[in-house]
Amino acid sequence: MTSDRRALTALHLFLVWATMAAAVPVLALVLFASGRSGGAGAMGLVLALGAPLVVCALLVAAIPARTVVPRCGSARQRLGWAVSVFALGTLGVAAGVNAYVDHVDLGSVGTRIALVGVTYGTVIGPTHAQRHRHAADFTRYREHAEL
Repeated sequence: MTSDRRALTALHLFLVWATMAAAVPVLALVLFASGRSGGAGAMGLVLALGAPLVVCALLVAAIPARTVVPRCGSARQRLGWAVSVFALGTLGVAAGVNAYVDHVDLGSVGTRIALVGVTYGTVIGPTHAQRHRHAADFTRYREHAEL
Protein backbone atom coordinates (compact mmCIF):
# COMPACT_ATOMS: atom_id res chain seq x y z
CA MET A 1 0.00 0.00 0.00
CA THR A 2 1.48 3.32 -1.02
CA SER A 3 1.59 6.40 1.13
CA ASP A 4 -1.16 8.04 -0.96
CA ARG A 5 -3.48 5.05 -0.49
CA ARG A 6 -2.83 5.07 3.25
CA ALA A 7 -3.61 8.77 3.44
CA LEU A 8 -6.82 8.30 1.45
CA THR A 9 -7.85 5.36 3.61
CA ALA A 10 -7.21 7.40 6.75
CA LEU A 11 -9.16 10.29 5.24
CA HIS A 12 -12.01 7.95 4.39
CA LEU A 13 -12.18 6.52 7.91
CA PHE A 14 -12.00 10.01 9.39
CA LEU A 15 -14.77 11.30 7.11
CA VAL A 16 -17.04 8.36 7.96
CA TRP A 17 -16.38 8.80 11.66
CA ALA A 18 -16.87 12.58 11.56
CA THR A 19 -20.02 12.31 9.46
CA MET A 20 -21.62 9.80 11.78
CA ALA A 21 -20.38 11.53 14.93
CA ALA A 22 -22.22 14.66 13.75
CA ALA A 23 -25.28 13.16 12.06
CA VAL A 24 -26.37 10.31 14.33
CA PRO A 25 -26.62 12.30 17.60
CA VAL A 26 -28.68 14.95 15.80
CA LEU A 27 -30.96 12.28 14.34
CA ALA A 28 -31.27 10.55 17.71
CA LEU A 29 -32.09 13.77 19.58
CA VAL A 30 -34.68 14.83 16.99
CA LEU A 31 -36.12 11.31 17.10
CA PHE A 32 -36.26 11.39 20.90
CA ALA A 33 -37.85 14.87 20.97
CA SER A 34 -40.42 13.97 18.33
CA GLY A 35 -41.31 10.81 20.22
CA ARG A 36 -41.86 12.72 23.44
CA SER A 37 -43.97 15.40 21.82
CA GLY A 38 -45.74 13.61 18.97
CA GLY A 39 -45.64 9.91 19.78
CA ALA A 40 -44.82 6.97 17.56
CA GLY A 41 -46.20 8.58 14.39
CA ALA A 42 -43.89 11.56 14.69
CA MET A 43 -40.94 9.25 15.40
CA GLY A 44 -41.76 7.22 12.31
CA LEU A 45 -41.85 10.36 10.18
CA VAL A 46 -38.53 11.62 11.55
CA LEU A 47 -36.95 8.21 11.01
CA ALA A 48 -38.36 7.95 7.48
CA LEU A 49 -36.82 11.33 6.61
CA GLY A 50 -33.68 11.16 8.76
CA ALA A 51 -32.34 7.73 7.82
CA PRO A 52 -32.10 8.52 4.08
CA LEU A 53 -30.41 11.83 4.92
CA VAL A 54 -27.79 10.03 7.00
CA VAL A 55 -27.25 7.52 4.17
CA CYS A 56 -26.81 10.46 1.75
CA ALA A 57 -24.23 11.97 4.10
CA LEU A 58 -22.38 8.65 4.05
CA LEU A 59 -22.53 8.65 0.25
CA VAL A 60 -20.83 12.04 0.17
CA ALA A 61 -18.21 10.87 2.69
CA ALA A 62 -17.43 7.85 0.48
CA ILE A 63 -16.63 9.87 -2.67
CA PRO A 64 -12.98 10.68 -1.76
CA ALA A 65 -12.30 6.98 -1.11
CA ARG A 66 -13.71 5.60 -4.36
CA THR A 67 -10.21 4.73 -5.60
CA VAL A 68 -9.15 3.12 -2.32
CA VAL A 69 -12.19 1.24 -1.03
CA PRO A 70 -13.33 -1.42 -3.50
CA ARG A 71 -16.98 -1.16 -2.45
CA CYS A 72 -17.01 2.58 -3.22
CA GLY A 73 -15.93 2.38 -6.88
CA SER A 74 -19.26 3.23 -8.51
CA ALA A 75 -22.35 5.12 -7.40
CA ARG A 76 -24.31 1.86 -6.99
CA GLN A 77 -21.53 0.32 -4.89
CA ARG A 78 -21.29 3.46 -2.73
CA LEU A 79 -25.02 3.29 -2.09
CA GLY A 80 -24.72 -0.34 -1.00
CA TRP A 81 -21.75 0.55 1.16
CA ALA A 82 -23.56 3.49 2.79
CA VAL A 83 -26.66 1.42 3.53
CA SER A 84 -24.46 -1.35 4.97
CA VAL A 85 -22.56 1.08 7.21
CA PHE A 86 -25.79 2.67 8.42
CA ALA A 87 -27.50 -0.70 9.05
CA LEU A 88 -24.50 -2.25 10.81
CA GLY A 89 -23.98 0.87 12.89
CA THR A 90 -27.64 0.84 13.91
CA LEU A 91 -27.39 -2.83 14.86
CA GLY A 92 -24.23 -2.05 16.83
CA VAL A 93 -25.98 0.68 18.80
CA ALA A 94 -28.94 -1.63 19.44
CA ALA A 95 -26.57 -4.37 20.64
CA GLY A 96 -24.82 -1.90 22.93
CA VAL A 97 -28.10 -0.69 24.40
CA ASN A 98 -29.24 -4.30 24.88
CA ALA A 99 -25.96 -5.22 26.59
CA TYR A 100 -26.26 -2.21 28.87
CA VAL A 101 -29.88 -2.96 29.77
CA ASP A 102 -28.86 -6.56 30.57
CA HIS A 103 -26.23 -5.14 32.99
CA VAL A 104 -23.20 -6.18 30.96
CA ASP A 105 -20.25 -4.13 32.19
CA LEU A 106 -19.29 -1.89 29.28
CA GLY A 107 -16.67 0.06 31.17
CA SER A 108 -16.58 3.74 32.06
CA VAL A 109 -19.16 6.33 31.10
CA GLY A 110 -16.95 7.47 28.22
CA THR A 111 -16.70 3.93 26.90
CA ARG A 112 -20.45 3.44 27.15
CA ILE A 113 -21.13 6.68 25.30
CA ALA A 114 -18.60 5.70 22.61
CA LEU A 115 -20.20 2.27 22.19
CA VAL A 116 -23.86 3.18 22.52
CA GLY A 117 -23.73 6.81 21.50
CA VAL A 118 -26.22 9.50 22.31
CA THR A 119 -28.76 6.88 23.38
CA TYR A 120 -26.81 6.33 26.59
CA GLY A 121 -26.28 10.01 27.28
CA THR A 122 -29.88 11.10 26.82
CA VAL A 123 -32.03 8.15 27.80
CA ILE A 124 -30.39 5.14 29.40
CA GLY A 125 -27.70 6.72 31.55
CA PRO A 126 -29.89 9.17 33.46
CA THR A 127 -32.67 6.58 33.89
CA HIS A 128 -30.21 4.00 35.17
CA ALA A 129 -28.62 6.51 37.55
CA GLN A 130 -32.05 7.50 38.87
CA ARG A 131 -32.92 3.85 39.55
CA HIS A 132 -29.66 3.43 41.47
CA ARG A 133 -30.39 6.55 43.54
CA HIS A 134 -33.89 5.30 44.38
CA ALA A 135 -32.55 1.86 45.35
CA ALA A 136 -29.90 3.47 47.56
CA ASP A 137 -32.54 5.70 49.19
CA PHE A 138 -34.79 2.73 49.92
CA THR A 139 -31.88 0.80 51.37
CA ARG A 140 -30.92 3.75 53.57
CA TYR A 141 -34.52 4.15 54.75
CA ARG A 142 -34.74 0.46 55.64
CA GLU A 143 -31.52 0.64 57.62
CA HIS A 144 -32.58 3.83 59.42
CA ALA A 145 -36.31 3.53 60.04
CA GLU A 146 -36.32 6.79 62.00
CA LEU A 147 -35.79 8.69 58.76
